[in-house]
Amino acid sequence: MSFTASSNEQIADALGDISQLPKTMKMAVTKEIEESFQPVPRPNGGDWLAQHNERGQTMESFQQTSSKAIPHGTHKTIYIQPIGSFNHPRAAPLDVIIKFVRIFFSGCEVELLPTVDFTKDMRKRDLGGQPQYLTGDFHNYLVQTRPQRDPRRELLCVAVTMADIYPGEGWNFVYGEARPKDGVGVYSFARLDPLFYRADFEEILRTSLTEEHRILMFRRCIKVLLHEIGHLFGLNHCIYYVCLMNGANNEKEMDRQPLYLCPICLCKLHSTLQFDVQHLYETFADQCDKHGLEAECSWYQKRLEYIDQIERC
Repeated sequence: MSFTASSNEQIADALGDISQLPKTMKMAVTKEIEESFQPVPRPNGGDWLAQHNERGQTMESFQQTSSKAIPHGTHKTIYIQPIGSFNHPRAAPLDVIIKFVRIFFSGCEVELLPTVDFTKDMRKRDLGGQPQYLTGDFHNYLVQTRPQRDPRRELLCVAVTMADIYPGEGWNFVYGEARPKDGVGVYSFARLDPLFYRADFEEILRTSLTEEHRILMFRRCIKVLLHEIGHLFGLNHCIYYVCLMNGANNEKEMDRQPLYLCPICLCKLHSTLQFDVQHLYETFADQCDKHGLEAECSWYQKRLEYIDQIERC
């Protein structure tokens, strides 16, 4: 499929009218954009945009989307449901990852549920001697078990697993998949380990986790979880800039995805959550600094400098 990068006019049209945005948000989506946000590169043969015809989601089309999470009344909780064993020497810490979720989806509560095992209804196939589970059965499980959580508080529920997953025949795998109409999703840690394509399962288990790999996996885990929850808030894949909401088919694309939203996707999420962007950026930068995500911390701090400059004007 042929992909053409969006023109400035198309990007402006996608962003829409920003005249009613708070001052800090207005600056966050207009100040020094070319310095902070990169255009989407031309896709290679195996890349997401080479295989999927993404039309792009404008702010206007986002507002018309019916299948998206909107906190209301007591329904403000994002539940994170671990499925299958996380007793793995290379597993990223879920309790730390959800701290980033709490900041990113400001105004929502985030609760990590006790781990449960796979059920007999979760279909799987063999892939290189390891089970690969069908994503739709995770979705069905989360819908069926909703009464066992707190339906009065639940906004969304996302399953996380160390097992590999796939959405159906004709697909090799997915990193995650959301079902917005039901407010559920699933994502997998399995392929986020840089050794996944370079060693068999037993060798991976025996290999000590280096600091380089720990940071890389940690960054990937946060990205994929925020990306999948973003879909549940109605954000489609982004084609306007290099953005957290870009689609990804491989490690290279996944690692190119940043831990931030482009101006268009930021406006979409803000229209739903009405967060203070300056506070969000400050707290996210602090969390990145605490956990060794240096490039991300630097990016958020730079964006804060731009916002602060306008604040002083």
